[in-house]
Amino acid sequence: MTSRPGTRTRTSTVLSILLLVAIGAAAILIALQLRPDAPIRFGLGDPTGTDCPEGVGAPACFRVIVTNLGNRPSQVRCQVFASAGADAAFLNESNVYTSAVPVGPGGVLELIAKVSAGSAGTAPSPTFSCAAL
Repeated sequence: MTSRPGTRTRTSTVLSILLLVAIGAAAILIALQLRPDAPIRFGLGDPTGTDCPEGVGAPACFRVIVTNLGNRPSQVRCQVFASAGADAAFLNESNVYTSAVPVGPGGVLELIAKVSAGSAGTAPSPTFSCAAL
């Protein structure tokens, strides 16, 4: 039994096309692996008022959501700043918070800061700043 010449040509053409597609896909995957990582950035949500945990002893607390917008895990260092003569600190009693473990890509942290009353007798919303380590 012999194969027809047209079938052999068609088979080799299909195999050649599949080989070219595989080579192209491999080249794309290699190029994606060699590209440099994007700089790690952390996004901050707007501070929102929240109930203070028991025992904090502050008149007001504010919550902010910190999100890793980068493409690899990183630790984050955040600072809280009070306005109008008030005092602000995270629940660790410091105005600086450093994550103990890296935050993964797309991962979020919920930070709470306590604010004491300022010279006007109110506890204004603090400002937050975060950066990758």
